[in-house]
Amino acid sequence: MRFWHSIVGKIWGTIILLLTGVLVATGFFIAIVYEDKNTEQITGGIEATTEHIGNLIEEGTDTETLSSAFQLLDKSTGVIVEQKGKVVASKQTSMHLGTEAYTHLFEDKKMNDHLSEGKFILEQYNFYGESNDEAVHMGAQRFKTLDGNINTVYVYRSYEDILKLTGQVTKTLLISGIMAILVTSVLSFILSSRMAYPLREMKKIAIAVSKGNFDNRVPTYTHDEIGDLGIAFNKMAQQLKYNISALRQEKEQLSNILVGMADGVIKFNIDKTIILSNPPAEQFLHDWFFSTENEDKVLIPPNLDLMLTNILETREEQVGEIVFGDQTYVAILTLLYNGDDIRSIVTVIRDMTEEKRLEKMKSDFVNNVSHELRTPISMLQGYSEAIIDGVAQTDEEVREFAQIIYDESLRIGRLVNDMLDLARMEAGFEQLDKQRLPVAPFLDKVVSNFEVLAKDNNVKLQLVVDDPDLEYTFDPDRMEQVLVNLIMNAIRHTGREDYEGIVEVHETADFHSDELVIKIIDNGSGIPEADIPFLFERFYKADKARTRGKTGTGIGLSIVKNIVEAHNGKITVESHLGIGSTFIVTLPLSTDI
Repeated sequence: MRFWHSIVGKIWGTIILLLTGVLVATGFFIAIVYEDKNTEQITGGIEATTEHIGNLIEEGTDTETLSSAFQLLDKSTGVIVEQKGKVVASKQTSMHLGTEAYTHLFEDKKMNDHLSEGKFILEQYNFYGESNDEAVHMGAQRFKTLDGNINTVYVYRSYEDILKLTGQVTKTLLISGIMAILVTSVLSFILSSRMAYPLREMKKIAIAVSKGNFDNRVPTYTHDEIGDLGIAFNKMAQQLKYNISALRQEKEQLSNILVGMADGVIKFNIDKTIILSNPPAEQFLHDWFFSTENEDKVLIPPNLDLMLTNILETREEQVGEIVFGDQTYVAILTLLYNGDDIRSIVTVIRDMTEEKRLEKMKSDFVNNVSHELRTPISMLQGYSEAIIDGVAQTDEEVREFAQIIYDESLRIGRLVNDMLDLARMEAGFEQLDKQRLPVAPFLDKVVSNFEVLAKDNNVKLQLVVDDPDLEYTFDPDRMEQVLVNLIMNAIRHTGREDYEGIVEVHETADFHSDELVIKIIDNGSGIPEADIPFLFERFYKADKARTRGKTGTGIGLSIVKNIVEAHNGKITVESHLGIGSTFIVTLPLSTDI
């Protein structure tokens, strides 16, 4: 059945059906025309024969001569000469007529009526008057003999002759038609196969193109419409390859842009289902889904769902804030249109948690600096007014007040200098005065400066040096600032009454890892785990309580980090709340110059 569904089968079948129809119609037409023509010739022959025999009778030809003349006629022609109801001469055909047939013929009233008019008559006649007997073409006419008698001449010819001739013609036409159909079948099959071959090739290439293979081309065998179709198909495949390649590049570029974006991007359908999202957006959705505030485990936050509803109703850009847990996001929603219809909604999710935290840190910094400055300024103002107003009566009281004013002014100076130092280092204007010095004596000198402070705070201060002969190139002033800050913080958060605090400064050189490591270890109060990632940020204070003498301005560790990084090193911290902390300064030995 597949053959008849193919173009070869359809073309072949169409040609054969058309040819068969034409041959059948032509055969019928030829048979009818030939039969009519043959009948006309037979009737004409019957009339001529009748007239010829009649002339012989009128000339007085005797019976024997007539019988001899009858023999000259063909076998399919029969002759009967009747006179007064009797046969005077005859020529039989294969029908072999008997007395009954002659009697029926001579007594036929209808025919006798026509003959009495003296004209030639021609009609179909049945000798026995039965429909199942073979009819003949019969011609009859009466002629007058020399002796005055009337003779009727009957000349007949059987239909069998006509049928034989027609059968021969039909047979010839049938054989010719079969031969024509066979030849045409072969030729049409070859022609349709040649016509269909390029189409089959196009089908194969089209299937390959549908699977993404655009490199195959249709061969052009002809220069007709099918050849032009093949050329057009090749151009289409080439253009498709170019367009698909361009679309793929744009898609990859867009994908790379979306993946590389710091902001989250979510594309929603108009039914609020998610079509597309990049990694930051997926992280946002993940954090929301598993947050403690998402009790119903919905996919998107309620605020974002409300903004999606509003933008679909108002068709105006929506901007809103989404807050859950300790995270803050800003969502910007924009519509994409397909003509006048809304196609989708693009949402940009921006993580503002760090900005909010930094804003809070700056606010805390302003409060801290204000607090740190307010107290010494108030003391400067108060003691200055006391001296001006004469509250201090003796020289000793005046000196005491002046000493307090001096100490507070130094305190203000240190605060300002710390802020200026941090600003210079973060701006990249800090120049290091590096010197090559022994590390152990330098550490011993710095630690010894804190022995009194450690003793006053019930802290045991220790120095452990694994490499006493090690020398290193560094800026001693800046590195001393680092150690002072770290040791002072360790003593401050370790020392308390009825507790034996320990602060240890440990130095070691790891030549395998190419590192000089200095650790400041204490067993103090420790640092909360949530504060550790932000500990070295400027303005950040792990101890939020502003207990005087226990906290600074929140920029000391930022200065430490900048100094260590200026030496190409790094500083990290390990701490457990209630157990203690370890600050680790790692400096590279390979860059020691």
